[in-house]
Amino acid sequence: MKKIFLIYLCVILIFLSGCWDQSLLVNKTLINGVSFDITDKNELLGSARILNIESKGGGQFDLKDELIETKSKYSSEVGPEINFKMPGKIDVSKAHIILIGEELGKQGIHPFLEIFYRPKDAYVTARVVMTKGSASDILSVNPQKSPIAFEILKALKSSESLTNIPKETVFSTWSQVVDSREDLLLPFVEKVENDRVAIGGVYLFHKDKYTGYSIPKEKSTLLLLLSNGIQKEGLVAVNLKRNRSTALRVMDEKRKMDLVIDKANRKIKCKINLELDVNLVSYSNNLEEKTNVNSLNKDISTLLTKEAKELTSILLEANCDALGIGRKLASSHPDIWKKLDWEKDYKNVQFETKVKVNITKTGAVF
Repeated sequence: MKKIFLIYLCVILIFLSGCWDQSLLVNKTLINGVSFDITDKNELLGSARILNIESKGGGQFDLKDELIETKSKYSSEVGPEINFKMPGKIDVSKAHIILIGEELGKQGIHPFLEIFYRPKDAYVTARVVMTKGSASDILSVNPQKSPIAFEILKALKSSESLTNIPKETVFSTWSQVVDSREDLLLPFVEKVENDRVAIGGVYLFHKDKYTGYSIPKEKSTLLLLLSNGIQKEGLVAVNLKRNRSTALRVMDEKRKMDLVIDKANRKIKCKINLELDVNLVSYSNNLEEKTNVNSLNKDISTLLTKEAKELTSILLEANCDALGIGRKLASSHPDIWKKLDWEKDYKNVQFETKVKVNITKTGAVF
């Protein structure tokens, strides 16, 4: 019984850390996750994962995890509609996870961010996440260990620390959506085997709309490194020629972005030089073949440079300025920026990317 109480107490403390009001946590209904989708009839499907906390006395609580769904015409109606289906008052803006289905994302996420950004006591550190397929399907998954919102949050934090995905909250997402000089990358989750939910990678946005382009988690780390987005560390897997593969832990990065402007023709070249200090985590090769670190540095650098060029090509196709070229251009060449139609001119940017790898530690690999 003591163990159960401690588990309940931990759950309660998690919610207390995200609430700015001082209401007592007794017989309370909390929302730990919400989702938004668009139906075939062009209706808005809002779902909420509800945690009912009922006091049993003596410092003990009963927890009930429920899923509430409602259909409405406008995003502002979701909260009230959910309230109608639940006893007591609940606050949608206090959700810890906000899931948005990919089809709805293509129509624009600005109206849904506003629900969580505008209230004066809103929980603006809530994570914003896209879903492959229906967001409601993800939110309705029933893991055995804890509510699905907690499972997703745990997976997000792990992937963020490894620079697999960006850390995007209501505040950071809103800031980028309203800034015309830079586009957004949002992490996405997907349902995998055994009805589990996993991190899939990142979706590419133009303004507040999902472009339909995505980068899988196997390559999203390099994209974030190109945008100077390393977190605690980064893990990069590289498949080399002659059936060789290696895993690298990025410990430090140096990124230099230069813009070369042809004022006469208004052409822009973006040069990105990325230097990575890495630890070699694993390396599979022919045991009879002697390994040369300098040669391996060169091989990995060549392959990552090729992948970087492929990533920048995808960004151009998606019209997604996730590397913030517009922001740099506006600050360094404001006269040119004012004359550009960035909606059209971004696609004409020429990228010149180069990645240089420096293996600093090999450990017991060789």
